[in-house]
Amino acid sequence: MSLFASLLLKSGQGNHRYPITSEDYSGPFVITKGGTYTGKWESRDSEVPAVEIKTSEPVTIVNSNIRSAGYLIKSWGYSVNVTVKHTNGYGLEPTVFYHYKKPRRFLTADEFANVVIENCYMEQTAGIAIGDKYVGNATEKETIKIRFNKAKNIDGRIYQDTELVNFVSFNFRGSVPYAEIAWNEVINEPDNSLVEDNINLSNSRGKRSSPILIHNNYIQGAYPFPSDAKDYSGGGILSDSWYKKGMGHPDSVATAYVKIYDNQTVNLCNYNYAIAGGNNIEIYNNRAVTSALLAEGRPVSTHNIGIYGYDYYKTGATYNNKVYNNTINVMATCADERYNENYFPDGKVKAFNNTFLPDTIITLQHERMEYKLWLEKLRKNGIKLGPINATTKFN
Repeated sequence: MSLFASLLLKSGQGNHRYPITSEDYSGPFVITKGGTYTGKWESRDSEVPAVEIKTSEPVTIVNSNIRSAGYLIKSWGYSVNVTVKHTNGYGLEPTVFYHYKKPRRFLTADEFANVVIENCYMEQTAGIAIGDKYVGNATEKETIKIRFNKAKNIDGRIYQDTELVNFVSFNFRGSVPYAEIAWNEVINEPDNSLVEDNINLSNSRGKRSSPILIHNNYIQGAYPFPSDAKDYSGGGILSDSWYKKGMGHPDSVATAYVKIYDNQTVNLCNYNYAIAGGNNIEIYNNRAVTSALLAEGRPVSTHNIGIYGYDYYKTGATYNNKVYNNTINVMATCADERYNENYFPDGKVKAFNNTFLPDTIITLQHERMEYKLWLEKLRKNGIKLGPINATTKFN
């Protein structure tokens, strides 16, 4: 039995329904020409992507089902221009890997001109990873759009090991205008997921005139594995900005020009919103509600905080940041008391008008109310998430 399977059994998730037959799925598929593609593709080998794109011509994947033990959609080294819409993606049980870890990314791209992922569903995948270099033309037609998706259980477990994964991670050189992560629903279950930061911007930049917009996302769940562990470094939405020699001046690579607003984070361990580095970042009008309880009422053991911000890496490139008009309702370690303060120790992040509601014990019912608020927001704005008129979702 693989360690992955044994971990599932240990966590009580051994009956998770991984498909055991290929049904009418085709094997791995390589795209070498631009065009529109629809199909059902799978890979049961973590070494082989289910779909690999080897062209810089525009590619659209629509109304498809993709599942894999490793990467679901991969494009490295082709200045990819890819649109994925109304598509379901599923992680299969990981197999042995060689040379480097291959988590079950829904999409992984390095050199890119344009990445659009809209109205998709992903389950037991390792999310979306975009880097190393933006090579687009800096117009609205060549940017990043990740919108209207539903994700369940972002999972960094691989064969006999783990990897740090996110619902979305940016780690690229070059400033991308018009980039947007919006109207996504991400729900992670304890002991059936392993996500680091749900959204992580690492040394990635928008433009002063067109910042990266992260807004109107609902993120529920961020836990260590197993869920009763005390140490955990993940959480909600993070601006990260590490630096090492040879990257150029820190100011030229630091995460910058980002607006994070109107999001809801629920039942997250560790933190909800954070700036660990970067400049010209605003975090405002967000909600953070955490009972520090698992579904059965068992308290988590991790430290919990609403928002923090400072020059964690001491690069000198963290400045001109603002955190304001956020509503925070967070229970502390072991759900034993309210945590009525944020953490801004060095003055590199200015915080004002953030609200801690009156001393009320936050419960699972408060968290359920947050989800109702989210559904009502979707209704009022006419937003429909996940595949629409797509192929039937696998269960």
